[in-house]
Amino acid sequence: MDDFNFEYENKKKRKMRKEPLYIILCIICLVVGGFGGYFLRGSEKKETNSKESIYDQIAQIIANDFVDTTDTQLTLQERLLGGMVAGLGDPYSSYMNQQQSQSLETQINGTFQGIGITYTTIDGNGALVLDVYQNTPAAQAGLLAGDMITHVEGTSIADYTSEKIKNVIQGENGTNVSLRILRDGKPKDIIAKRASVDTSVAYQIRQSNETKIGYLRITTFGEGIAILIEDALKDFQKAKVENIVIDLRGNGGGYLQAAQNILDLFIDDGKVLFRTESKQGKEEVYKATNREKYTFEHGYILVNGESASASEVVTSALKEVLKYQVVGETTYGKGIAQSQKILSDSSILKYTNAKWLTSQGEWINGVGIKPDYEVHTMSMSDFKVKKVEKTYRYDDVDESIEYMQVMLKELGFDVDRQDGYFSKKTETALKAFEKAYQLKTDGQYDKNDALILLNALTYHIYQKVEDKCYQKVEELVK
Repeated sequence: MDDFNFEYENKKKRKMRKEPLYIILCIICLVVGGFGGYFLRGSEKKETNSKESIYDQIAQIIANDFVDTTDTQLTLQERLLGGMVAGLGDPYSSYMNQQQSQSLETQINGTFQGIGITYTTIDGNGALVLDVYQNTPAAQAGLLAGDMITHVEGTSIADYTSEKIKNVIQGENGTNVSLRILRDGKPKDIIAKRASVDTSVAYQIRQSNETKIGYLRITTFGEGIAILIEDALKDFQKAKVENIVIDLRGNGGGYLQAAQNILDLFIDDGKVLFRTESKQGKEEVYKATNREKYTFEHGYILVNGESASASEVVTSALKEVLKYQVVGETTYGKGIAQSQKILSDSSILKYTNAKWLTSQGEWINGVGIKPDYEVHTMSMSDFKVKKVEKTYRYDDVDESIEYMQVMLKELGFDVDRQDGYFSKKTETALKAFEKAYQLKTDGQYDKNDALILLNALTYHIYQKVEDKCYQKVEELVK
């Protein structure tokens, strides 16, 4: 079997609809031959050896004459190789040096040194916690999704990059890191003890009336994940759980082998799990083995638009073969797989080399998997946020005012419009918010108001709003 894998798309993990305020992913681009502005030294021309390939000619010219004025830690060769692969126009193919490939592997496997959170940076404010994983130092310290980290070890991280925030939070196992957070508009100090954490799997046995529900959350498909999932399934069986919920929301993918191993825990020997099709059109069929199986009376899968690749492989097979019901939103629709080749200098070329098809032969690329029960779960991606650079008052008009009105409305404040016009009623609603959160009650929307409003909204979404997808499952199991 080819060494297929699915790129773990970190950019899709709980991403926000973003204005320039949000920096989730740093992208390094090499632009050659642009029209920006140029300077030619006269009309000097140099002949090249016509027997050399164009690649060799360009490489020789760059090696001899190019003056590198960029400020980057990547070598010129790494940038050129990355640019060559980027020229394929395939967002899933890339050239990675050793450090980049190790970082990707860490993301896919979901294991790292730290405290166990997912966050996104908020320019000028800090890091917004989007997820706190079960049984991690962050969870034990009481950190919650929706918290805003503003200081680490007493130092403001307002203008830190995402990478710099990661570096200051991570550290040697067993050491403490002190965090200052904003929670629902109020400051709080937290100390977390760093450790080796695994964020790939979490599970619980939940009760809904008289019915037991085994809840299994999978955040990525890394190596060895099937072993962790089998441990959960054994606990479910011991507790005589008849209903299982597999939560794949926000799961951007991982290794195809991991998806195959997970499906083999559920699906009977000889049944088709999925198929792959190579560049030459050769189809390979993957089937379940005769290993021990774990069966449940009813199965449900929670998905959203960020459920991609391996998540869709698992979803499609459980839906088509075992008739598990899918709840949520149409999945991303990534029906291709990648392979990795280690090059002579230990760098890696990751490239698309196959299509994958469902057990019934369907190609979901660009289409996704439509849920049996369509349910939208609110997240920060439903809201636009723009960095507030000035103070807004009555009678002003701006898109930042529109975003403020939408957030105030969601928090239950009486706003008469959501079109960016700062009306009297908007001023009254803002004053009510300022009073509730012990801010200066002047009805003027400034940078501090914007920070507290955003923090109040994130706390509301992640801690107060009910999970409608899971509620739908509870309705179905009654």
